[in-house]
Amino acid sequence: MIEKITLENPNGEKEEKNVICHFVSVEDSLPNIKNVPILVVDSNQLNNGNNVLEFYWEKDGLYQPILDEAAWNEIKKVIIDIIKNQFEVVGEA
Repeated sequence: MIEKITLENPNGEKEEKNVICHFVSVEDSLPNIKNVPILVVDSNQLNNGNNVLEFYWEKDGLYQPILDEAAWNEIKKVIIDIIKNQFEVVGEA
């Protein structure tokens, strides 16, 4: 079963998205995203045959696109570490 989430845009429009994963990093080496919930969802788009993902972080109680360059670089590092299984994941099924 695919987990879904409903996101509401600032204009009030709601979108239902399929959740790929969500995580919170507790690493001191990642200060821009430490203890910040990160949400990865399917955009329902393809690019050269690959699924395009959307990344959001929780700021001020809302999930928002990640516009902070330093935070985005840290998120990419975490995603690569998860893919390569070089990252400790708590609660993984």
